[in-house]
Amino acid sequence: MTRGRIATIAVVVLLAFEPVLSPFIHVDVTIASAALLFAIAAMSANLLLGYTGLPPFGNAAFFGLGAYGAALSLKYWHVEFATAAVLGTALAVLGALVLGPFLLRRRGIYFGLLSIAFGQVFYFIAYRFTDVTGGEDGMNFSRPFLLVPSLRLRETAFYYLALVVFVAAILAFEAIVRSPFGKTLIAIKQNELRVRYLGLDSNRFVFVAIVISAAFAGLSGALTGMLNNSVGPLMLDWHQSGDFVLSTILGGSGTIWGPLVGSIIFVVGRDIISSYTQEGWQIILGALFVACVIFFPRGILGTALQLFAAKRHG
Repeated sequence: MTRGRIATIAVVVLLAFEPVLSPFIHVDVTIASAALLFAIAAMSANLLLGYTGLPPFGNAAFFGLGAYGAALSLKYWHVEFATAAVLGTALAVLGALVLGPFLLRRRGIYFGLLSIAFGQVFYFIAYRFTDVTGGEDGMNFSRPFLLVPSLRLRETAFYYLALVVFVAAILAFEAIVRSPFGKTLIAIKQNELRVRYLGLDSNRFVFVAIVISAAFAGLSGALTGMLNNSVGPLMLDWHQSGDFVLSTILGGSGTIWGPLVGSIIFVVGRDIISSYTQEGWQIILGALFVACVIFFPRGILGTALQLFAAKRHG
């Protein structure tokens, strides 16, 4: 068994004990669930930013579509938990299939700006269509049962479900980025022109990457909505995309576990700092991000892995 696999198992085991350790580390199990789900959304940003080289400043659109897809299916069809999560993810994927053809021929800042523009379109739709989406107030609902009416997801049970989904997501993410498809995405990031000279259609690979990224973001959004028992237009706003990107950079873009590291720091840090100050927590958290970027240019995990590799080969 490789060191990486041993480390993976150790992290999962440690996360499994979070509800037990919660009173000692002063991190509520609901916050831990939010961090795991946030990490899945950060993975969606990481696939585009860290492996394909595209700025995912519109991924909140897919995150919000997943949340609203789950909420609307609960409101109008009264489905159970798993079905709502699947339908929310499916709506996010559908959004990517519609927007992908407009995005895939853009690169760099133009990709980022266009993705923001499309994301804001969905934001204003959710904001304006009050009768369907609840408008500015969003939608509130009760958390549905899982598969059978007797199986209700309390906070601890929800955490373990989030952990199972997170582990499945990170295993899928690892398989994707280490596959020939993932290697091609890295090649596109490094030198797209050379990829085209090799006879590969880079636009096709980018399109698939957008769809996969949307699936991760949509799943995260659907589960986050049901964790909070509410959804709102801000879940579609470009600021939310910025949070995903910042967490990815903070943890280490282009690394498999970087989004989890960045998400834990962001979500837990936001909760702790906002408990002390309701007005200036964004400034404090922003300053911490700036400091981390200065001292850890490859992200916290990326820098640690680089130092470890240098020490081992030195």
